[in-house]
Amino acid sequence: MLHAKKLVLLLGCLPLLACQQPVGNSAEGVAPAPLVEQIDPQTEPVKAMRAHQQQQTMALADVGQLRAEVLQLTRDKSADNVQQCLVIGLGHKSCGGPSEYIAVSTKGHDESVLLKKISAYNQAVEAENMRKGMMSDCSVVMKPQVQLNNGQCELVKELTQ
Repeated sequence: MLHAKKLVLLLGCLPLLACQQPVGNSAEGVAPAPLVEQIDPQTEPVKAMRAHQQQQTMALADVGQLRAEVLQLTRDKSADNVQQCLVIGLGHKSCGGPSEYIAVSTKGHDESVLLKKISAYNQAVEAENMRKGMMSDCSVVMKPQVQLNNGQCELVKELTQ
């Protein structure tokens, strides 16, 4: 009888276990750990408010610093041919996909280092969106084409009709 109760209990928990998401990084859709220890606002309101402000400041500084590094790395858009030009998604919309696209030149850059830095920024933005419960308009930002214009990589602007 005792084994039957355990079996019923185990079978009752299986649907709950099947819905759990795997543990991993934010790229797998799992919310990142909080940046600071959670403090109960009911018992320690001042401490909780300070911790919340610290968390917001730390997160914004990290994302802002990564964005500045990416923009610095991608500032020089000079190229010898269009094959040295890439279109890279930058940022992250809450519904998925990049928030914008930028033209990038690989001339004189280690492409893998550049792509890793952009990926780190995109993951940081995604983590912040998840942490803050951000929402977006869910519109799809279409990936533009890239062209070489006077030795500079640039996005092709679509003509509106």
